[in-house]
Amino acid sequence: MKILKHVFALAVFCCSFDSLISQVNSQPAIDSLNTADTTLKYVVVELENNTSITGKKVSDDGREIGIMTVDKGLILIPKYQIRTITVSATMPTVGGKRVFPNPHPSRYFYSPSGIPLKKGEGYIQAIYFLAYQGQYALTDHFSIGITSTLWASPFLVNMKYTNTLHKSADGKKNIYLATGIQAGSLTYIDPGTYLGIGYAGLTFGNAESNITINGGVLGESYIGYSYYYDEGRENDFLPAISLCWNQRVNSNLSFMGEVWLLGNTIVGGPGMRFYSGRKNTIDFAILGGADLSYGDGIFGIPFISWTRKMGK
Repeated sequence: MKILKHVFALAVFCCSFDSLISQVNSQPAIDSLNTADTTLKYVVVELENNTSITGKKVSDDGREIGIMTVDKGLILIPKYQIRTITVSATMPTVGGKRVFPNPHPSRYFYSPSGIPLKKGEGYIQAIYFLAYQGQYALTDHFSIGITSTLWASPFLVNMKYTNTLHKSADGKKNIYLATGIQAGSLTYIDPGTYLGIGYAGLTFGNAESNITINGGVLGESYIGYSYYYDEGRENDFLPAISLCWNQRVNSNLSFMGEVWLLGNTIVGGPGMRFYSGRKNTIDFAILGGADLSYGDGIFGIPFISWTRKMGK
């Protein structure tokens, strides 16, 4: 079927594509810099050079703050070098250490999770710096997004609803719901061809360690031709199921994976997510695909993307 010609492109673009109109919160989340609060709380100070210092805040003279660290003693940090200060007790724990939260928990390489964005949050993702997608949360449950390429084909829009069905006492065994629809066209490359998917899924875990199962229907509508004659519009549909997972192992790295079953075709593979500061991630994976009907396939296709969180 013709739809299989677009399987890989649509798998990359098919769920929860994000809005490129995301708003950057220009006020850094470092209100503590403007106070003389020197209560002995453990804090994580993120510096402008993307490094961080953890310790107790012991002084603040308006120009610099003093952090008492375990290994280096007292460190005086000029405020112009500071990007954020976060009370460590509010941060997730991975391997017994406090880490910055996963800034991009609402999707994997390209498939969505049920973990919601908060109102006003969003992100922009660049795949090979050729394809771009983004999401913006209008409310704590509802977000909209788009995706396209540098050559503006395909051009796709989406709407996504998320909700927390269950929140465990320890915050590690939560259950989240996601459902949405995404649709668009190949624009000027093939004006009569339209693509779309409707899906629903469940995510189990939290932002740092989770697994997601999504299911839906992938569709394509196009004009069929035979010997240059228009045979009218044709519609193809395929069932689509995805299994995705993310396991944070330290402050800088997660192991991730994503596998799709699209009719008789399976695509996906394992990979990693690298964290840089509070808002940036780089995803790398080795992907492949196989036709289960004929037993042939390919593996070893590199996937790389950069994502920037927008908002707080």
